[in-house]
Amino acid sequence: MNKLALSALSGALLLVTSCTTINKTATTADISNNIKSYPEVVDLDVQAKTALSMTWTFKPFHIGEPKLSTAKGNLIAEALSATKADVLLEPQFIYTKTSYGERVLSVTGYPATYKNFRKATPEDIEAIKACNNANEKIHHNSGGNGLFGIFSK
Repeated sequence: MNKLALSALSGALLLVTSCTTINKTATTADISNNIKSYPEVVDLDVQAKTALSMTWTFKPFHIGEPKLSTAKGNLIAEALSATKADVLLEPQFIYTKTSYGERVLSVTGYPATYKNFRKATPEDIEAIKACNNANEKIHHNSGGNGLFGIFSK
């Protein structure tokens, strides 16, 4: 009985002493995070249209088959690697399959490389505004058959 009373008393003391409330306050300061960016433009050196295909066979329950989105990304990466380009413009995909047979994914597009990175001039800013308002492609005559590209740093 003595041990039971001692255990009950120590348990009650433990419950009473373990419940505490701590209040703390802290001060905060506003941090100004104004980021100012200036647009940069770049010329694109567009190459001739290219085409590339990949083929794989049917696998039951699609085990080991690539997802179509993954296959598209891999195919674009292979096309860029083969042409030593930075971007594939206007990619168009064709996917064909036969029941329990071959799957073929093809891509065509225009590989292009970036060149002549520079800060936008007032004329470039006007072209960017026109592009954003009219949703049209802007071409310029700075040599070659480059398209107008827009980047922001």
